[in-house]
Amino acid sequence: MDRRLKAALVLNACFEGRAGRALQRWTEEGRDPEELLGPSSALPWTVLGLPEDAGETVARRLAQGWAERELEACGRLGVRVLPWGHREIPDGMGDLSTPPGVLYLWGAQPLPGREESVGVVGTRRATAYGRRMAQALGARAGKAGFWLVSGGAGGVDGMAHEGCLAAGGHTAAVLGTGVDRVFPSGHRELFERIRGRGCLVSEYPLGTEGRPWRFPLRNRILAALVCKLAVVEAPSRSGALITARNALDLGREVWAVPGRVDEETCRGSNRLLFDGAYPLVDLEDFLPSGGQRSLFPPASPSPSLPGGLEEEGRAILGLLAREGDRTVDNLASEGRMSAASVLKVLSVLQALGWVYPSGPGRFRAAPDKGCPPTDSNP
Repeated sequence: MDRRLKAALVLNACFEGRAGRALQRWTEEGRDPEELLGPSSALPWTVLGLPEDAGETVARRLAQGWAERELEACGRLGVRVLPWGHREIPDGMGDLSTPPGVLYLWGAQPLPGREESVGVVGTRRATAYGRRMAQALGARAGKAGFWLVSGGAGGVDGMAHEGCLAAGGHTAAVLGTGVDRVFPSGHRELFERIRGRGCLVSEYPLGTEGRPWRFPLRNRILAALVCKLAVVEAPSRSGALITARNALDLGREVWAVPGRVDEETCRGSNRLLFDGAYPLVDLEDFLPSGGQRSLFPPASPSPSLPGGLEEEGRAILGLLAREGDRTVDNLASEGRMSAASVLKVLSVLQALGWVYPSGPGRFRAAPDKGCPPTDSNP
């Protein structure tokens, strides 16, 4: 077993989040990382930013043969292990003051450089609108040939991954657990699809369970992997805001989707706008396609509405696209239709995925569908 890899594995397992910096300091002094496996009495552990008893901790782990077992388990799963300084570690990791000591990658594709990746993050408790926006951003990244990087969590993260995969793109989930752990548990099938079109990424050893302090720590890696980051929805206390701060510290572009000022779900992301983040008011601004500049991409010629509902369907979609979310009464009044007709058309449009409920009794046009063309809106 390569002794440098062994040193990186053991330090990384013993000192979460600090191993990479310790290895940096060691090599900056002209020392070889494998010397860290030698007698602990000869090592200035505190100079490396590690505790005085670090040598004892490392010696115990070495005596247990942990590194050999870890590498063997990774081999069985097909997990790649990249120690600090490996030539295949993405260039963005070099911007971190506390880089990971090891990156575990499980998937079909190696990670690209940061200029080929964009990030989308947000709250687990996303609104219907936030979930739709996350999905639309993921799809936009996939279609534009960018990797979509997110955290694999529920809500915004999961929908962004889903959107990218549906568009045939590549995506990476940066985890706060070992890559062999599924968290949240409902994402098992999603993680399998991510492995097939991209990879799961973690600095934590196999079997590491999710703990509150590990998710904020992993956010620095997510921020380093991308050239720009979009925050869809985030409350005042949110891991997405930690990721955004990391991204700003690294000189990455940070964008935020404007949200309602009276919703706690959007309070943190709105504050980012106040602090100078780019307002994400158009998908074209975030990821230019060279085509029409519109939040709502060109739709298919028209939705197929049965029973002669084409004209009313176009009218309702046009109102929703122009005015935002509306109630049934709003649509009936503005479209000069009966409430019964509006409900009938909305039920069909919702089944087709052209509209979705944005709140009790309210509807909104899906951002990834848009308004079908009419004579006045070509």
